[in-house]
Amino acid sequence: MKFKDDILKKINSDFKEKSDEAIKAINNAIKKADYLNNDRIIRCIIFLSEGNMDELHKNIGVATMDPRDIMLWAEYEPLNGIEKFKRVRDFDKNFDERLERQCEIQKN
Repeated sequence: MKFKDDILKKINSDFKEKSDEAIKAINNAIKKADYLNNDRIIRCIIFLSEGNMDELHKNIGVATMDPRDIMLWAEYEPLNGIEKFKRVRDFDKNFDERLERQCEIQKN
């Protein structure tokens, strides 16, 4: 799969010398489960992995079972209890766009 530029940039930035290995792991997962071939899901997996290959493999496994878990963990934070969440990130947007938006919110 050809990843969008923001995804490749984030993989290279986070995984550094292991970026090729990270790309290969994501591509292998997509080959096994085509529904992972989604920019939002891939961005969530990368964000949660924080450049750690063990975490990447763990997050790919979770996403393979149910991608909604990965999206919940990456985009939402709990509010005063277990069953209420607030969306604080939007990985439908590319990493650069999301960071610009986050900076705008912090300024206001």
